[in-house]
Amino acid sequence: MPRPERPQQALDYDAALRRLGGNQGLLNAVLAKFAEDFQTFPQRLLSLSEAGQWDELRILTHTLKGSAANISAGRLSSAAAAIESQIKTGTGALSTEMCQECSYAWQELSDALDAILEAQQGPESVAMSLTEMLVRLNRLLALIDSDLAAADAMFLELRQQRVPDRYQDDFNLFIKLFDAFDVRGAKSVLARMLGRET
Repeated sequence: MPRPERPQQALDYDAALRRLGGNQGLLNAVLAKFAEDFQTFPQRLLSLSEAGQWDELRILTHTLKGSAANISAGRLSSAAAAIESQIKTGTGALSTEMCQECSYAWQELSDALDAILEAQQGPESVAMSLTEMLVRLNRLLALIDSDLAAADAMFLELRQQRVPDRYQDDFNLFIKLFDAFDVRGAKSVLARMLGRET
């Protein structure tokens, strides 16, 4: 007789923090990005399943499985893996229980992420100083040319910050371009923010 599986928690924050070398700011930025990237997952799960779009659903659950594992969200990762595995068998429709488990796991994680990110926000978000912003943006501009992985990590931290109001529109544009992998456009906006000619 198989052993019953031990229930998994929505998010093992300490394990996720260890994965990122104890950098809490970076972890919170990664969690915020995860929440943003997968915010429509339950609706997409339902619509793709109902439409029988198995290849798209397999890709979606495969991506979610890995992303959830990377942030130590074991229950959601396991639920997504179960759906992916079922689709790979080619037997067609998914069971209601599988879809419900994945949706419940997503909701549980979503609630945990909301609580974590809300606690990190504090009562009021204070804009970083102009000097701090310029130092960070200069460092980021240099990293984009030399170490894109480090630039991405710094970007995740920066996107959680509030910049001085007069730079907010450019900063939002920079975030949009960097998210879209338009490195050249993102560098151009950074240079403009730093008062340089491109």
